[in-house]
Amino acid sequence: MPQTINFKSLQDSLQAPLDKKFPPLENPDMDKWGRAEQLHIGLNGLLEFVNKNKRLPTLHDDNDASEVTELAKAFNDASLDIEGRVTVEELNKEVVQNISKYSSCQLSPHSAFWGGIVAQEVVKFTGKFMPIRQWLHYETLELLPKGEVNRKVNGTRYDDQVSIFGQEFQEKIMNQKIFLVGAGALGCEFIKQFALTGLCCGPNGKFTCTDDDNIEISNLNRQFLFRKDDVGSSKS
Repeated sequence: MPQTINFKSLQDSLQAPLDKKFPPLENPDMDKWGRAEQLHIGLNGLLEFVNKNKRLPTLHDDNDASEVTELAKAFNDASLDIEGRVTVEELNKEVVQNISKYSSCQLSPHSAFWGGIVAQEVVKFTGKFMPIRQWLHYETLELLPKGEVNRKVNGTRYDDQVSIFGQEFQEKIMNQKIFLVGAGALGCEFIKQFALTGLCCGPNGKFTCTDDDNIEISNLNRQFLFRKDDVGSSKS
């Protein structure tokens, strides 16, 4: 039987993402139960900061992080009588501050992750699959290095990675030696991400890929490193 799915506007769902007709917020990481609610409140604090200051918080800036945290706390504590609002007993200030400190950074692996989700949601427009209702919050803050690292940037394409993980991490991955078997759909994605992140691209790094298959025209819709002129050639 066909089922009609209703959605709230962005403005309404930011204030009140839940509803009697809506499921709870998605929780993709079962080790972080309740994190989705914290992230939704943190997002509202971040958006309020942008609305107020007409910019994203400055990278690693403690003052901006404190302001975002206060705005998030004000959102959580607001006594608005709106059905479907999300509140928490205690705001996780460390999570909100990290949202602020790294909100101006972009990581290509994360972009690929979210791009895949968006692509799946577009396909769901056909009505064959149930779409996400209506938010999906996800973070990997556990990847932040413990202790002090050198986050001084050098004006390269890897500056955002250095700003998050440190120069030591970047130098380490750039000088790795990797052997990849297969240049199919997953292999093409790995190769792309290796190039974008700088893996094996250092003076002592080396990347080798092997695939004994030939490129076929049916590969082109998912193996994006190949073009029509490549059909018949070896993948590696």
